[in-house]
Amino acid sequence: MKLNISLFCMLLFAQSYSQTKTTSNTHEKIKSILETYFKYDRENIHVQFNKDVYVTNEDIAFKGYVLNKNYDAPDANTTNVQLVIYDDQDQIIQKQLLYTTKGTFSGGIHLNNKFKSGTYHFHFYTNWMNNFNEDDSFTQAVEIINKDEPYNLKSNEPNWKTATVSIFPEGGNIIDQISNTVGVKIVDCNQKGIELQDILILDSKSNEISRFNTNKMGNGIFYFIPETNETYTLKVTNDKLKISQPLPITKDTGITLSYNNNLPKNILAVAVKTNEKGLELYNNKKFILLIHQNAQSVQKEFTFKNNETEQVLLFDKKYLANGVSSIRLIDENLNEITERLVYHYGNEKPITTLEAKAIANDSIVLSGKTNLKQANLSISILPGNNNCIQQKKSIQGTFYLNAYLEKPIKDNYFYFDPTNENRKQDMEALMLNQLRSKFLWDNLKNKPPKINFTYNKGVTISGKVEKEVGTKSEYKISLISLKDNVFEDTTIEPNGDFKFENFFAQDSTVFILQMVNQKNIVKYTKMQARVKPNESQFMLPLQFEKNVCPIEKKPENNFTFAKSPFEEDIVNLAGVTIQNTFKKEVLTHANEVGLMANGFKIEDSDFGTVLDFLSRQGFRTGVDPEENTVYIRGSRDSFSNESPAVLIDNIQLFDLNLLFSMDISEVDEIYIDKTGSSNISVNASSSIQIFLKKGGSKNDYFRAKHTSLIVTTGFTKDINFKNAAFETQKEFFQFGTLNWTPSITVKENANYTLKLPRGAQKEIQVLVEGFSEDGQLISEIQQVPVLE
Repeated sequence: MKLNISLFCMLLFAQSYSQTKTTSNTHEKIKSILETYFKYDRENIHVQFNKDVYVTNEDIAFKGYVLNKNYDAPDANTTNVQLVIYDDQDQIIQKQLLYTTKGTFSGGIHLNNKFKSGTYHFHFYTNWMNNFNEDDSFTQAVEIINKDEPYNLKSNEPNWKTATVSIFPEGGNIIDQISNTVGVKIVDCNQKGIELQDILILDSKSNEISRFNTNKMGNGIFYFIPETNETYTLKVTNDKLKISQPLPITKDTGITLSYNNNLPKNILAVAVKTNEKGLELYNNKKFILLIHQNAQSVQKEFTFKNNETEQVLLFDKKYLANGVSSIRLIDENLNEITERLVYHYGNEKPITTLEAKAIANDSIVLSGKTNLKQANLSISILPGNNNCIQQKKSIQGTFYLNAYLEKPIKDNYFYFDPTNENRKQDMEALMLNQLRSKFLWDNLKNKPPKINFTYNKGVTISGKVEKEVGTKSEYKISLISLKDNVFEDTTIEPNGDFKFENFFAQDSTVFILQMVNQKNIVKYTKMQARVKPNESQFMLPLQFEKNVCPIEKKPENNFTFAKSPFEEDIVNLAGVTIQNTFKKEVLTHANEVGLMANGFKIEDSDFGTVLDFLSRQGFRTGVDPEENTVYIRGSRDSFSNESPAVLIDNIQLFDLNLLFSMDISEVDEIYIDKTGSSNISVNASSSIQIFLKKGGSKNDYFRAKHTSLIVTTGFTKDINFKNAAFETQKEFFQFGTLNWTPSITVKENANYTLKLPRGAQKEIQVLVEGFSEDGQLISEIQQVPVLE
């Protein structure tokens, strides 16, 4: 900002920097307003995606970070994060409940051809956020491409035909006869910044009054001294764009706020200015200059005195929080006159050192080191020329910038990029080009939050037993998951209801529920059980930024995916049984089954679940979506569609849900009789007899009389991310992912390594994000050469 530096230098010696605590009534009222409004903890969510453009055979993967704004540290209270995915018509496509611990969560989606080409919006939020007037949720737009359709590669060029100009005078008005600082923003219809040189400000006689440029984000600043009887025009003339736009009318008087954020000794100088007419209105009136972020604040009282139209106040920036703070001019009646935003970068952010080396077996080893202490990081590695990052977001941009802006900046990495030497000047231009923060002064004064929504924690498993238990129940309900080592008890209400609250149950988990007496003896009773996911609805209006520019399809930007050479000759192997000629081990339970049963010895190399194994043997298996129960139906080579009789260690199993998560590694032998001659049940035409390994699952539980429950509305399981295959190297370089590692724990001064396939990579693109236990943030995008 063009402030009088010599004046500042004199003031540096004339004024103390210490922030004196005032006892004035107005100061105390303002402090009370801020403390009341920001009393309750607030969450902010940032999510890193491995990229944001995908083809339909890929995995979408993400890692989430939740920050407590009041303590500027990972949020320990948050456990339930809700994800809702919308298509471009704002229709809900999918929901997920994401388990969060120590301020982080991770997840993803396996894509398939059911996803149509288009833009999808991922919306992350918590129930607790509904208590506040401001939107602290996180949104991310991703583009999905169907490989069967031609794709038009995005151009880095803005849409020149739709360029618009917005003008932001500091203080809100252009004021007569004083030096005015004016911000200008020039963007296209998709809010993409337009970088221009030699933009002119002309008076009514076409005299040049000022000349300035805009940066890559479309922001610029100019200075001039206007007159009320004159009109001014902003003019752009080049081979791509012609603009002629009048400036706002010059006001007779008013107050503006300017500041210099680049002084030595960590000083912020704020200049409050008016003109001669303003002195008549404001002379000897008391004002408060308030600088605050949330409840952290510093205040100074001043008046326009000695007929001076400018008052300069100095602040030590050690009292400013990292990120955006509001500078508010408040009168003695607690009315806001005007507001400016200032950004404080604070200490230099941590830097990551990365090195990639090619090794044997056509692999690359990436070595990394960061000076964060006790950090949790996520890393995405893409081919060097990959263009699937359309929105370059930063964790600093979410927590320190967008958390305070009325209109978030989606492409904000530019302001934190260590390679951008002008980032501080660019940030000041951005701060000028904001009408206000998202924390409105009227809300702060008159609309403090009312807590009507809770922190959702886990899910609720509830149900009802048929047995009358009376007022003094001698029974309780046990909740058991052998695989997850869960053994919980709860009481039964007189009406038969029971409930397990704040329970961390993942989708696909199988629970056993049984009623036991005071001696822990199981008593059979019919019961109903269900999982309530504690799903929350977001109460604030959705704010998705959408691409509204007309798509300009150019022949040179068309991209067509290659078809697989095997696509027309695919053989369906679902009904093919593969047998080996190796001698089988001796079947130890053969004498316990019928002669017509085929025996299978389970080897250590076998994988999957029991249901997977049965499916490979021709049975149809799955979960009935209406009944939420496991089914096993007749094999494909049998005439019957009836369920076979299933036995575990010679005990017939009437609840097939127990097989849902039973791993094949727990099994010793399986015998299948498709003729039905081995059956002990007259109601089945075939039988499956399973013998467990000794020392495996607790067989007693399979003999108990119980009710089982498969969780389908609990926490969504994280995906097992896999790199998708592409038909050509060109496709892979353009769209592929080399590596996604969602969780790397880094201790102080510790290195970490990642191994990834090399291909023909001479350079890789590495995206690193994360935070430390004490709230330090890191976000970097580096082009790393692959060393031989």
